[in-house]
Amino acid sequence: MKNDVSYPSVMSRKNEILKRSAGIDYQEFEISPIAFDYEGLINCGGYSLSDVQKIQRETGVGNTPLVELKNITELVQSISAPGKGGRIFIKDEKAGPSGSF
Repeated sequence: MKNDVSYPSVMSRKNEILKRSAGIDYQEFEISPIAFDYEGLINCGGYSLSDVQKIQRETGVGNTPLVELKNITELVQSISAPGKGGRIFIKDEKAGPSGSF
């Protein structure tokens, strides 16, 4: 029997799909409909932050370059009150090793 692949059907099975694919029951970490225990999720994975960083370096993800849009930054600062108007950056996803954008 084939699963219904319509959006409503897939969304109704999302926890089952995540459990089977990642081996994690995300419902364990739901505190409320708008709150999630991210620290609990991270701690259940068995990887330290340094382990995750090492894996990211080895697989060419993470550390996406940030590029300052200097002309836009200058424009924002020129029309902002003194002490206001931050620097404007974008993440250059295409320049990353994975080439995603």
